Amino acid sequence: MSQSDSKLKPGDCVFCRVQSPDLGGYKVSLTPSGIEGFLPSREPIELGTIVPATLVCMDGEKALLNYAFIMGTSSRVQHSTNEKENAFAIWAEAYPNSNRPGRAIDLVMPPIQSAPVLLKSKDKSHEFFPSLEASQFTGCLKVTSQKRLSRSAVVLFRGRAVGSVYTTKASPDPYRFEVGLQKMLEDVSVSDSDAELEMYELRDKLVLPMSAMFLGYIDNTVHELSNSEYAEKMLEYFSREGGTSCLSLMQDGKAPCALGFICDGEFQGSYSINDRVFSQDKEFFFSLLEKVPNAKLKTYVLPAAMTTESVLFGYSLNSEQFVSPPKTQLLG
Repeated sequence: MSQSDSKLKPGDCVFCRVQSPDLGGYKVSLTPSGIEGFLPSREPIELGTIVPATLVCMDGEKALLNYAFIMGTSSRVQHSTNEKENAFAIWAEAYPNSNRPGRAIDLVMPPIQSAPVLLKSKDKSHEFFPSLEASQFTGCLKVTSQKRLSRSAVVLFRGRAVGSVYTTKASPDPYRFEVGLQKMLEDVSVSDSDAELEMYELRDKLVLPMSAMFLGYIDNTVHELSNSEYAEKMLEYFSREGGTSCLSLMQDGKAPCALGFICDGEFQGSYSINDRVFSQDKEFFFSLLEKVPNAKLKTYVLPAAMTTESVLFGYSLNSEQFVSPPKTQLLG
């Protein structure tokens, strides 16, 4: 690595040469240094082409990139000196913004073993959310407000939000990730709040694959495989590469009806959303794939860099970003 390349930091504009296809994107090399990297892309790119990119972070000797230069990335990045937070902000504000699981809070699985803790918002919200981050809580927080006719679910990894679903009776389509978080916090913190909170722990190795639906990239490979054949191929790929992924069975191409979880290359289990049943048995997952007609299996991949020392993964619910009242923004 040259002296100039050793100073690469999150948000830097670089150029890279597209070398070969990989799941959800391309293997690339930065020019002129030759540093290897990965570039997610929904669209095909001709091999050998030199394209602009934004550096998310370095993962060891490899670069994680976003396609093209991200203009204005970053009021947050410009005001922060924390490179780990910057790396996450750059990733979250670019490619994964178009991820749309398209389901209400039943998308997030219920507790497996421990009973949920039920809370009233009252006047303790200013203490509650900092305590989640301080305690490195990993699991789920669900919030219901009768006054606002809203329901929300937040997936948390070490106290930071890595998944969010927020719906209201008036607007049943989910809000975008950050806006949903803002509106959930507003439901809890307003003076006349009637919000009821339910929180429960989930294992890291289930939460991380789940987070891929919200903060991962998608495999858009065109294939003629059956869902079972495609699942076998993905299981073999992640076993070989040691990756983390969520396999989402999309019913009629609109909303997921079942999820399969892979973490660090190992199958962790699957969840039938329709039946609210979780099983670690791989055969159960394959039975779900055969059970739903006209369903298509989709793969969401969490970049390995997200859980390294290079990135502070997830949104802090205590950050200034969520202090201001949110602007309404539904998924388009």
